[in-house]
Amino acid sequence: MSSTSVPAPAAQAVPTASPLRVIISVRPFRGHLHPLIPLARAFRRQGHRVAVATAEDMATVVTGAGLIWLPAGLNPRQLWDAFPDEDPDYGYLAVKAKVADLLEIAVEHFPPDVIIREPTDLAPAIAAEITGAVHAVYGLGHFIPPKSWRILKADKTVKALRSEYGLPEDPELESLYRDLYLSVLTPTFEGCDPLPVPAVQKLCYAVYDGGGTPIYAPDAPGLAGPAAPLVEDNGRPAILMTLGTVYNTNADLFSRFLEALGSEPVNVVCTLGDGASDAVTNVTKDAPANVRFEQYLPHSLILPHCQAMLCHAGFNTMMGGLSAGVPIVCVPLGSDQEYNARACATDGLGLMIKDKEASAERIREAVRRVLDEPSFAENARAFASDLARRPGFPVAIRRIEALAAARSSGKHKVAARKA
Repeated sequence: MSSTSVPAPAAQAVPTASPLRVIISVRPFRGHLHPLIPLARAFRRQGHRVAVATAEDMATVVTGAGLIWLPAGLNPRQLWDAFPDEDPDYGYLAVKAKVADLLEIAVEHFPPDVIIREPTDLAPAIAAEITGAVHAVYGLGHFIPPKSWRILKADKTVKALRSEYGLPEDPELESLYRDLYLSVLTPTFEGCDPLPVPAVQKLCYAVYDGGGTPIYAPDAPGLAGPAAPLVEDNGRPAILMTLGTVYNTNADLFSRFLEALGSEPVNVVCTLGDGASDAVTNVTKDAPANVRFEQYLPHSLILPHCQAMLCHAGFNTMMGGLSAGVPIVCVPLGSDQEYNARACATDGLGLMIKDKEASAERIREAVRRVLDEPSFAENARAFASDLARRPGFPVAIRRIEALAAARSSGKHKVAARKA
């Protein structure tokens, strides 16, 4: 089929008494995929068929989590090579390539009743409208309003693709949030209250880091067994230090972190993450004695033993810490991290230092404050408790099942009228 042809309608949506076919679509980054793995597993526990549509870079992560991988879209390096003169994130050709893959999947392999996307993945919004699938957004990160899409010029991409596939004009970009928005954040982190979307379901954030899917509560017992030896039991506070899996090539910031904490009476566990650069590895060679390095360890095994986290305020890293009731010192480096760090500081969940101002001395002072002033830990535990009281996955799944049933009923009525 041509890349712009509209496919024949997918197989008739099944009633919700039967399994739904659910596609979860993400861009090929761990930080975008990990938050949706617990949701995918929850759908599967309810008896639904679930597959994850993303590019090849994340194939082993998807299958390693026990889920079905459907190849859709291109890896970042492929986008840079294929479309060197275009925005690899939201440019027309990049998004169109994934729309075409999703439509092929819908026709040939896995006709969806539901498509759930992460907020930065635009292609599934187009594909859901074409196929008639229920379209839900899992709100990892703060809400992205239409004005932000216009700044990124993504509105031009959406307009071009809607025209190409024969969809009605949508100058206000309402189609990006058509059926349901799953919100895991408080109003401070979302940036607006109420959210300007037709329907919102508040949801408890579930942590996934490859070590399982724990949902923390402030009164949850500490993990025993393999995690215990990671933090020396010498009465000193424990700190998790990390730059995640995307910004973990920043040897300069790792060096400042180590200088800040190397002489402090603390125990530090530093996770370097996959793909850490040679420069970062070199920094670790002369590391202080109070720092333990690991290439990768699930943060869910470490955080119950920690009194603070030192990081870049990436969404998943930040939410892992806050879900465990651990306050954070944030040095944001890019993407939505400054927004996340400011929200942490505003709610008294930690402190933010801009990268250019983050000397070893400033970092040391911030960590001391977070450890010494009880309000930071108290606020972080209260935040974790608030998250834990939110509805769990079954509530969100029932709501999506109802949307699918209504969509199916509408199709049956239209078919009956035509008959």
